[in-house]
Amino acid sequence: MNRAERRRQKKAGIKVQKEPTLNLKVSDFDHMVSHAEKSAKERATAAAIHEIDRQILERDEAYSLDIDAMVLWTLHVYLGFGKKRLERFYRDMLKEHIHMREVYEMDDTYPERYKLKELCNVDVEALNNEFKEVIHNV
Repeated sequence: MNRAERRRQKKAGIKVQKEPTLNLKVSDFDHMVSHAEKSAKERATAAAIHEIDRQILERDEAYSLDIDAMVLWTLHVYLGFGKKRLERFYRDMLKEHIHMREVYEMDDTYPERYKLKELCNVDVEALNNEFKEVIHNV
């Protein structure tokens, strides 16, 4: 509110509270701006990370379905599993995966890889690298 508006309100009998004047040093202003910029960057970064995580989860679900289908198809083709055995295997596999995640508290979401190596001496990563070499040489 400017001076003329305050005078008009005073003449009209309205009690006018004067707004306090603040003195602000340039260094304080710069600090406020840099803090606001930092806060905005942090919020933007958090939002971006949240969106990336959402997209990763979305793609991971689709990828997991493809891997599951590949396993079930291989069981059908090479071991002759039919609908009933495939469904039973799939349910058992999911139950075991949930059990492994509950029992073995690991950062990794697939503790089976580590337990196969530890208990059966089967290195899934090494087998996968072999596969990549065979595909590369073809």
